Amino acid sequence: MKDLTQGSILKNLLIFSWPIVLGDLMHSLYSAIDAFWVGRLIGPEALAAVSASMPVLFMLVSLLIGLAVSTSILAGQAFGAKDTALLSKILVNSFMAIIALTVLFTAAGIALSLPILRLLSTPEEIIHDAQLFLNIIFGGMIFMFVQNWFSGILRGAGDSKTPLIILAFYVALNIILAPALITGWGPFPKLGIAGSALATVISGAVTSAAALVYLARKNPLFNILKWEYRFDPAIVKRILVIGIPVSLQMIIVSLSGLLIISLVNGFGFTTVAAYGIGLRIDQFSFIPAMSLGGSAAAAFAAQALGAGRQEKIPEIVKWVSVLTLSFALFFFVIVNIFPAQITSIFTTDAGVIEKTVPYFRYVTFTYFAFALMFTFQGVIRGSGDTLPSMFFAFITLIIFRAGLGWALSSKTGMNETGIWLAMAVSAYVGMTLNWLYYKSGRWKRFKKPKTEPPPLPGMG
Repeated sequence: MKDLTQGSILKNLLIFSWPIVLGDLMHSLYSAIDAFWVGRLIGPEALAAVSASMPVLFMLVSLLIGLAVSTSILAGQAFGAKDTALLSKILVNSFMAIIALTVLFTAAGIALSLPILRLLSTPEEIIHDAQLFLNIIFGGMIFMFVQNWFSGILRGAGDSKTPLIILAFYVALNIILAPALITGWGPFPKLGIAGSALATVISGAVTSAAALVYLARKNPLFNILKWEYRFDPAIVKRILVIGIPVSLQMIIVSLSGLLIISLVNGFGFTTVAAYGIGLRIDQFSFIPAMSLGGSAAAAFAAQALGAGRQEKIPEIVKWVSVLTLSFALFFFVIVNIFPAQITSIFTTDAGVIEKTVPYFRYVTFTYFAFALMFTFQGVIRGSGDTLPSMFFAFITLIIFRAGLGWALSSKTGMNETGIWLAMAVSAYVGMTLNWLYYKSGRWKRFKKPKTEPPPLPGMG
């Protein structure tokens, strides 16, 4: 674990962020490879089924993701303040909360998957495959969150390399299992789309178990067998005060995704498949913004504010912005020069390729907006002030992205192109709102809830 506020911000940022960027690239690469296997080995209908299931999955796990994010922020602040006792309490209470809620959400996800898919007007030819995929993923959700929880804690404490090792093991195992279970290679059964989902669950289970053992040996703080499992209302309150707005923001994001996929579903499975491919390519462009802004900037800001070094914040914003915008320009150029060639990696269906190219023409302009938006949002979130971003997300995603997308696609004759245009417009609205709030400085005065008893001195 490392104090990120000591020494050169740029040097620390580069050292800390490259494992996060590489890890997120690996995760998106796995997602793209999985889409490749599903699209090539099964067909465009199966690819559309997986695409249709993603917003549902994201919506039902948003609360748990929010708790993981708030835990990471609090861990960073506790580490910055050199408070071992508080860090230990955060670990225990957040772990108990996430495990309990994961069990609840697994049951809810399995029960509600089909009704939600029908509510979204999912095409009948793909709805049952989408439900099957979702139910298997929900069944193994607990493994995904144990892995993400540990990674968030470690990043908050300045360790970005261990999460990379954990993720690399997960991705490698998944890449091997997915095609084997889809097609029935060797001793494996042929499971089709269920094989893709089952590969994810098995990989998550093996990785989570390995991570628990590895981390317990590396640092006694992470040995869950030696924890004192005592419920601390003050710690849980801190987690919820920060985490609930993050969760609600992510629910808004997922609700927007549900509304968008509902609009896209109205134009047939070819457009749905094109949209799914486009989203996977977008993931690569968003990785630097999410890694440097959403993760690194938040971790740096949390430690700086915990250590009482607010003067470091402007330098953090400057260097994160330079790096994220540079990546955005790179992806913008590549995707706009080779849109059809990139799409053909996932499918040979001419109709899907034809639908994907105009998607890229509009949505690639969002890369620059997201680069800055995640930077400002990451610093604000690192302070623990998460409520404004929730309201900004509602304005950006529900009113502008979904609302404008509906109006342009159904009332102007633009069809799905209207949705792509609304996605571009909404990104710049979100960037502007977060920039204005960052410039106001109100997030610096955010009052974090007090803990009882007072924190004890620790890591000196």
